[in-house]
Amino acid sequence: MSGSSSSEVVHSSMAEYAPLIILLPMLAMPVILFLGKVFNTNPTWKNTLKEGGIIALVAMGAALFISLAIIKDYLGSFSNNGDIFSLTWLNTAIWEGGASTTPISFGFGIYIDHITVMLLFVAAFLCFLINIFAIGYMNTDPINDNRNHRFYAEFVLFCAAMLGMVLSDSFLWLFIFWEIMGLCSYLLIGFYYERPSAASAAKKAFMTTRIGDVFLMIGLVMLWDLFGSLDYSIVFDPANIALVNPGSLQMALGMMFIGAVGKSAQFPLHVWLPDAMEGPTPVSALIHAATMVNAGLYLVARMFPFFGAESMSGELVDLAFIIASIGGITAVMAAGIAFVQDDLKKVLAYSTMSQLGYIFTGLGVALWLANSLDWHHDSASHTIVVVAFGAALFHLFNHAMAKGMLFMASGSVIHEVHHAHHHLHHDDHGDDDEFDAQSMENMGGLASKMPITATAMLVGSASIMGLPLIGGFWSKEGIIANAWRVALEDPRFLFPAACVLLGAGMTGFYMTRMWVKTFAGKPNNEVAAHVGPTNSWIKTPLFILTFVTLSSVLLAGMGFTHWAPDSEYSFLSDKDLVDGIMYELGHAFANHDAFYFILTYVAIALSAIVGPFMAMSLFGGKLEEGEDCKPWFKPVIALNNWVYNKYNWDNSGIATSGLAVALQNRLYIDKYYDLAMVKIVAGFSNKAAEVDTKIIDGAVKQIEDKSQKISTIVRSLTTGSARDYILWVAIGTLLIFFFIWGVA
Repeated sequence: MSGSSSSEVVHSSMAEYAPLIILLPMLAMPVILFLGKVFNTNPTWKNTLKEGGIIALVAMGAALFISLAIIKDYLGSFSNNGDIFSLTWLNTAIWEGGASTTPISFGFGIYIDHITVMLLFVAAFLCFLINIFAIGYMNTDPINDNRNHRFYAEFVLFCAAMLGMVLSDSFLWLFIFWEIMGLCSYLLIGFYYERPSAASAAKKAFMTTRIGDVFLMIGLVMLWDLFGSLDYSIVFDPANIALVNPGSLQMALGMMFIGAVGKSAQFPLHVWLPDAMEGPTPVSALIHAATMVNAGLYLVARMFPFFGAESMSGELVDLAFIIASIGGITAVMAAGIAFVQDDLKKVLAYSTMSQLGYIFTGLGVALWLANSLDWHHDSASHTIVVVAFGAALFHLFNHAMAKGMLFMASGSVIHEVHHAHHHLHHDDHGDDDEFDAQSMENMGGLASKMPITATAMLVGSASIMGLPLIGGFWSKEGIIANAWRVALEDPRFLFPAACVLLGAGMTGFYMTRMWVKTFAGKPNNEVAAHVGPTNSWIKTPLFILTFVTLSSVLLAGMGFTHWAPDSEYSFLSDKDLVDGIMYELGHAFANHDAFYFILTYVAIALSAIVGPFMAMSLFGGKLEEGEDCKPWFKPVIALNNWVYNKYNWDNSGIATSGLAVALQNRLYIDKYYDLAMVKIVAGFSNKAAEVDTKIIDGAVKQIEDKSQKISTIVRSLTTGSARDYILWVAIGTLLIFFFIWGVA
């Protein structure tokens, strides 16, 4: 991109070690599996090495260290884009007909730019923290004894695949690592495969994402046909892009986008994500924050050079609108379903779908701007395009940090609720099977009992809601503003723009509802009353991510939204940190444009006032008498208690309405999908079986039957008598003689 504020070229001394970021966790996988099989019941293996958890932690720690060393070189300098490392993987040839062949070579390389750097930090950092969390979560539950090595082996392979996808230098290797992640998601979601629900959820996730992957593969084949390669260095070259047909390119990118829809659980391929909560909570954090769902966003972000090419100006706007609209639909739909969820993890699952919808809308808007404005030559347009793209990437970063923290916090709550119930009812195994430790109906009043977890959940919720100055506020406001900017130019975008604005208020409602039902009010039962603090393995990542989420204001002031998409931009190259923060504050709260000034405060009112107020009027309240909490909770709980006591109202009519029932049934989308599978897939399978039985097998059986009849006749002529054989020889000889005589 042009318009840089820096001219220093990066020559990273650590870049040559980038392959180790992928190799170390990948090599840890067979090591953990082998040692787990050999030393499964050994006390040292179980207690010291945590059944492979420590080996995984060392591998992920080393990957994070190398990642940070590389990232350091790209924070304040112009990045030298391209293949940092490359090797030949396969030499072959394409047959052109006759004796003509064209030699072709497939290689593997490392490609680093600012988008790579940002996703590399997200993946490596969160995978490392989730590994720490997993040791405290998985290794303290007896149900996981002697099989944790399988979890950690699959875990590190999943992490390696995400890191490989981010670092790869071609769409081919992106697809290969993409599929490895699909396999790992199947294995980890179905970790408790003895449970029918977990086995079913794993198959559902695998099959649903495979639908998207088929379209992704078709798109990649089309891209290969257009460019003759899938290497970024070739397909991103503006000269090569200028040679391809815009309609064909838009179709190829559209096919690839369907793959992103499946991977990132967007409408209509979203149905797998809520069921994926059947996996252990570390898996939920891994899928929702560090790896899988971000893969689809990364794929769409990698399409930016096609949309930004001058030769494609105005040719790809329809696809940009589709991307933004799918995001807008998912943002509102998932937020609505989250309204009625009582399962703590499923609230967060639908929240993930909704927030990813925001990011897709932000990406679609940025791609429209890049494809419509003359941003290569006009500096004002350049800034608009870069900042719009940067807002979407910044929201990806903020969401990943907050959602990783929220899932680990939910795991902390579920872990302790489960242990409290087991302690109270350790002799009543039947009751243990019926008790749902994930239901918020079995929680309440936990702010005084789990202060670190409650703090992490509060900060994470505030970030997702977009409360002013915290986490996601800086990026969500940018997405909303740019969506309406485009809507003023292209009326079609009024739909996704309205969706993300409405979604702001909906997010405020369901995230506040989740927090107050879990941590405010009185304990809903004796189990909640006996919950205690969690262990240090679980607390540590929550503590770290709380500060990372709160530090987003610093990243905003450093120019993150300009740095992330623009590899020619440096952190703090335009302003120092204080000036940068003051600029962002002024731009957010005192915009000179009246329209955006009003829009900002409407969004803030919906997300920070209307949504939370509605939730507080229905749920929560003050803590149990004698319970005390940390000082920073007291204003929140006092406000909740005041709103609840003063404005509480009967919502039973709405709670039992047709809309609420539809939301509880996921808008019946799963039902109709299942019905379609039964009617179409099962029906086709039955017809295929019928054709196989009556026609294919029938033909084979007819041949078999006739053969048996002929063999029976022939067998009847075999009498075992020498006289009969001599007679047949004589007759045969005479027939041959007469045949030869007749011919002569």
